[in-house]
Order: sequence, then structure tokens, then C-alpha cells
Amino acid sequence: MRVDHSVINAMNKRNVISIIREQGPINKAEIARLVGLSIPTIMRLTDELLEKNLIRETGKRESTGGKPPLLLEFTPDSHFIIGVDIGTTHIKTIVMNMVADIVCRIEIPTLAAEQSGKVIGRIVETISQAIGKVNAPLSRYLGIGLGMPGLLDAGCGRVLFSPAFKWENVDLTGPIKSRFGLPVYMTNVTRAMAVGEKWFGLAKDVENFMCINLGYGIGSAIVINNRLYGGSSDSSGEFGHMTLEKNGPQCSCGNHGCLEALASANAMSKKAAFLIERGETSAILDLAGGEMTQINAKHIFDAARSGDRLGKELVSEATEYIGIAISGIVNLIDPELIILEGGVANAGPILLDGIQRIVERRQMKYAGRKLRIVASEIGEDAAAIGAAAVLIGELVDHGGNRSKT
Repeated sequence: MRVDHSVINAMNKRNVISIIREQGPINKAEIARLVGLSIPTIMRLTDELLEKNLIRETGKRESTGGKPPLLLEFTPDSHFIIGVDIGTTHIKTIVMNMVADIVCRIEIPTLAAEQSGKVIGRIVETISQAIGKVNAPLSRYLGIGLGMPGLLDAGCGRVLFSPAFKWENVDLTGPIKSRFGLPVYMTNVTRAMAVGEKWFGLAKDVENFMCINLGYGIGSAIVINNRLYGGSSDSSGEFGHMTLEKNGPQCSCGNHGCLEALASANAMSKKAAFLIERGETSAILDLAGGEMTQINAKHIFDAARSGDRLGKELVSEATEYIGIAISGIVNLIDPELIILEGGVANAGPILLDGIQRIVERRQMKYAGRKLRIVASEIGEDAAAIGAAAVLIGELVDHGGNRSKT
């Protein structure tokens, strides 16, 4: 059988890049030992990466005898990447370097109720502003990563169905690619968060985990054996659209009783406003400045912490629904780690402790014995960082060669 040396070379280079990214600063002898290649092969591969400025020499380690070895690490500013978090309320665009240092951030209202073309126009505008602020040539950019809620055809760059945006079969990447001439990758927003956690967050050393995005809506991403699980039609992760109440409130997806319709930030806010309008007294309205339309999940959690009866009831109900849904996931796939993302995840112990109590009570006996449920430490930029990290992953997978698509 004929050996394709170009494939082997690309694979070796990918392994070398991965080791330097994950364990750098590191010397060539250590790299050779970890990837199982000869020192001359490592020298040739690292010379190629040094020539591309993808890695750099960064001083010497103390020697135990002989000449001190040079250390290698990722070059932080060898490239820039644009990451866009297309949220229901805000569009956030960041420019970051190869080690996830954010050098620019732009955030504007989404105005999701408007036509898709206008929303895409605002996305383009934020990207243009960010590029202008960084003031680096486009040749320094790996590309643009988009995090978008809903069911996507990433290969074609189309949003198949996004209930929150009411989009169906919308070309998202085409106009952006035409405007900037850069590679554009699109992924589900919560899958983007999972990529960010794997590259830069709490899941670096975890092979099987799940990210749950608790925000205006609810979504998730599943990682099995270090790979995102897409399912047979690439529609996995619609955690928020699990039915928990057969006759529950209508969800934006058209179904009734979905978790998202019962426990998302939007659902909590709607229920609080409804009950207050019906005569319930609560500090929630005061925290919202007396404006019913301004009530949000933060007001509800803040009220609950202060001992407000309605706030406590709404938080208890939401955490119970979320905990019940998570316990089902634990019984089904037994993840090692569940990372809570999104604005609601920032609520702290009042949310996390409540969810953990429900999961422990509801999961099957002896199931999920290794499970940890934690809140993300990446923060509010998780989706944008993850969307950008997809481009770094492409670069590594191609052995340091930039994508042309």
C-alpha cells in the first residue's frame, strides 16, 4: 500500500502544534518524547512553524548539564480571529489573539424582531467596526466565527430554523463572506461555548461533558470523547425543547411545555410580569424601576436573595425544572462535567445549589457518581470566544495551514 507522506506530515505537524499549545513553553526534546517522533523530525516541523510565526522561541530552561534548551510556545499575536455571539438581545463581536486575549469588543442591540437582512447588516457593521479598531491588515486574520442559536446547516452557512429569531432557511455566512473576503464558520451558539470551554476553560482536561446555556432561551452542547456530538441530522443539543409539561405554556418553537418555556430568563420574566399584573406584590417591580416591560431574570434573582416571596417561588420553580431535565441527561449519557453558561448562570449559589439538590434527588441511584456541575469561568464572552476558537481548531487540524474557505 502506498503511503501518503503529505497526510502523515500534516498529522505530525498537528500533533506538534497541539502539544506546544497545550503544554508550552516546552523544548523540542520534550515534544519528541510526547509525540513519539525523532528529534530531527521535530526540528524540521518546528522550523516550519517558526517560519510561519505560529510558534516562537521564548527563552531557555535551566540546564541540568549541557547547553540549556530553547523553549517554544504559541505566538499570541501571530493571527487575530473574529468571534461573533449573535444573541437574542445583543450582538457581541470580539477580536482575540491565539491565546484568547480579547483586543477589541463591540456590542450592540440585536433587534431580533426585524427582518433577517437588517440583523445581518448589524452583524456586518460590528465586524467592520472591530476590524477598524484593531487596525491590523486582513491578512493577519484567520477568519470569522459565528455563534448562532437554532438548527443550522453549517456546511451551507444557512440557519435552518431559529425559533428565537423566527428565521427559517436564512443565508447567514454568505453576506459576511462577501463583505470581508475571509473564511466564515458558523456553529450553534452553545456549541461555540463548548469549544471555548475545551480550548480555554473548565473542560480542557475533560473528554465527556455538556454545556448548558441558560439565557433568554435554553440550549446545550454535548461533547463525547473530545468531539462535539451532532447527531444524525446535526440537531443535537436542543435541551431547552425537551417537553416537561404536556399542557404547559407555548414555546417559541411551536410546541407546548418545553423547558425553555418554563425556566428560561424570558419565561421567568413573563411569568413575573403576569403575576404582578394579577395583583401579586413583589420587590421585582421596584428593581425594574416600576416598569413591567423592563422586568428581567436578574431582578427576579436579586429579589429572591433579599427574601422576596414571589422571587423565591419563581427561582425555586425554574431551578426545579432545570434540575429535573439535567437529571434525565445524567441518567442518559452520564457526563463527567456539566458547565452552566449564559446570563442566568451568573446568578451564583442561589441557582447552582438549587439545581444540584434537585439533580441529586432526581437522578437514578448510583448514576452520575463522577458528575460535577459548575458555572463557567470564561464569563460573558464565552460564546464569542468559542466561535473564534473554532478557527484556531481549523488551523491546528490543518497542520498550521490556513483555511481557504
